[in-house]
Amino acid sequence: MTRRSLTAILAVVLLAAGALGAAAQSAPVNLAFATLSQGTAWYVYGATMAELLRKTLPAGSNIDVKPFSGGVGNAKLVAKNETPLALSFTVTNRWASQGQEAYDSKLENLRGLVGGLDDYYLVAIASKKLDASSLKDIKERKLPVRLYTLPVGSLGELGAKQLLREYGISYDDLKSWGGAAAHQGYKIIVDAFKDGRADLLIAVITPKHPSITEIATFSDVKFLSVEAERVKGLAELGYQPATMPADVFKGQTQPVSTVGFPTVLITNTALPEPVAYTITKTIIESKDALVRGHAGLAAFDPQTAWKPENVGIPLHPGAERAYREKGWMK
Repeated sequence: MTRRSLTAILAVVLLAAGALGAAAQSAPVNLAFATLSQGTAWYVYGATMAELLRKTLPAGSNIDVKPFSGGVGNAKLVAKNETPLALSFTVTNRWASQGQEAYDSKLENLRGLVGGLDDYYLVAIASKKLDASSLKDIKERKLPVRLYTLPVGSLGELGAKQLLREYGISYDDLKSWGGAAAHQGYKIIVDAFKDGRADLLIAVITPKHPSITEIATFSDVKFLSVEAERVKGLAELGYQPATMPADVFKGQTQPVSTVGFPTVLITNTALPEPVAYTITKTIIESKDALVRGHAGLAAFDPQTAWKPENVGIPLHPGAERAYREKGWMK
């Protein structure tokens, strides 16, 4: 066989491979996307991203935004490939990959797509009628507090448990002091504050969070800072010391000392590389549209969205390609 014949055969093979690759890349995909309950910032994030992705993924593709299950549960859903996409947090990503805290085994197939999407804070919000300026007061005086958190499976609930633990308080303690601990969606929590049935909410929130904005606007509440020693204890779990600036919410005139972390868009190793690439490229090129969807995404810096401290787990190869093409990741 002549060199010319070999060259011709090789060209045909390469063209065929390219055609197959293009066909695979153009096949529509249907991806479930785990967020959190309606009324949360994450649900709005998911709806905004889904709208963008429906325009850039292959024709006929769909992104099904799910109103569950939060910062802890979402990683488990993605690891099982029940929802190939999800929102998560750097801190829960680390726990999941290492099999710590809420995870009894290592979820080693998780991969990051876009990190550092926003600034989240773990906060305690109390009714102004509650005669306490700190969780320390509640502990020392054994106040009968009616506590609300988001449902079990969310970082809001786990974070509440961890924050209370730093002060030596458990849910059972609250109940023994005449209080209560309820784990509900934001619609019920907002109504409980409006009706005077809630004394305390511990949650993870971002600036402009819709439900927290509603609580602060229509209920008389105060934001409780976390003492430095308790911040130090939470930092040992992987949280970062942080201060929520003053005037983020109505009536919140002072900065709030606490811990923080960003949101991350995650997937797993089963997601095809071209799909992961398209998703990542779409998100990092669409900051203006993201912010129009939710103001909490204003802190997003696409150029640093790949950095380990903003993701918490390894990047998907498709995401790496998107960042390297931009020249942001060397």
